[in-house]
Amino acid sequence: MNPETINISLNRKMAGLSYPIIVGVNLMSESEKFLRKFITGKKVILIHDEVFLNKDGSYSKFTQFKTAIKKITSSIFLIGIAGGDGTKNINQLNFILEKCLSFEIDRDSLIIAFGGGVIGDISGFAASILLRGIDYIQIPTTLLAQVDSSVGGKTGINSDKSKNLIGSFHQPIAVIADINMLRSLPEREFRAGLVEVIKYGLIKDINFFKFLEKNYKDILNYDEFKLKYIVTRSCEIKSEIIKNDEKENGQRALLNLGHTFGHAIETFGKYDGTIIHGEAVSIGICLAFKLSRKMGICSQIETDRVIDLFNKLNLPISLKDIKNLSVTTSKMIEKFKYDKKNKNNRLTFILNKRIGESFIKKNMNMNVLTEFLDEET
Repeated sequence: MNPETINISLNRKMAGLSYPIIVGVNLMSESEKFLRKFITGKKVILIHDEVFLNKDGSYSKFTQFKTAIKKITSSIFLIGIAGGDGTKNINQLNFILEKCLSFEIDRDSLIIAFGGGVIGDISGFAASILLRGIDYIQIPTTLLAQVDSSVGGKTGINSDKSKNLIGSFHQPIAVIADINMLRSLPEREFRAGLVEVIKYGLIKDINFFKFLEKNYKDILNYDEFKLKYIVTRSCEIKSEIIKNDEKENGQRALLNLGHTFGHAIETFGKYDGTIIHGEAVSIGICLAFKLSRKMGICSQIETDRVIDLFNKLNLPISLKDIKNLSVTTSKMIEKFKYDKKNKNNRLTFILNKRIGESFIKKNMNMNVLTEFLDEET
């Protein structure tokens, strides 16, 4: 199966930026072929999820990758950190920065992030501020990272107030998504990653949503052709959206469907595994459609159809599906205040007119929102 290459092209005022996303099967053993022009002769800091040190299938893929890039550079330094949102904090960032500096890096050095979304986010942020900015490459190993967080240049860490409030926009110079890495994921992580895939169909492409409705069983069984297609199509849709809105001044906000609710929900779980990102966004998307329905914007039939697909994937669809999550209307609204889409202290939500057509709702009516949350919490 030949790999697909999606070129992310960003329209900037002074000059454009383009980089490849390579999607395929068994790419780790031939990574040097794709990365030769980016890293030959350079000092490389490989920041990886420490889980890849375990002797399992993912360990062999990690070893294949290291062996491959050693063919094109002799200067490789490793930094292993824990995955999970608890890692995305200022102390862990400082550890990475000081460790990188101890390797006597220069501005030609680069970081490779090998892991899930957390590894990519914090590694990319470190790259954006080390020596005022060095290059980095994403090797996303989870479904969520392959279809979402590794693409588009959002980097950062969490605050006690909410997720991703500290960070920067810093684009990678290349992304390699190896579908085979997904087989080593825990089932819970894999299913949660599908939420971000479904999101793309909901915001922009009803035919993609229909494909997921029809083929979700094959996808859950790791059909390589269909996995490759959903990763590729997700990246294509995201690239179309961010092309003219790199820093989320407009339509890129559509990619946050379900995330205003989801990020708030995650904070109530305290990033301890009670609820993970994809599960929180699953609930968030269902809430966004229910709110759209309540406001008379989206039909009951369309809302039920969305909820039905999440149900079939055994994903949570309601706050009541998560035990030991203490959520109230007032607490939720307090969390919403830290959402990055807000303007002039007015709440902004991403809602849907129908499947495949999301829109940005500014100046949310607080009475409607409060009544809605009272029904859902």
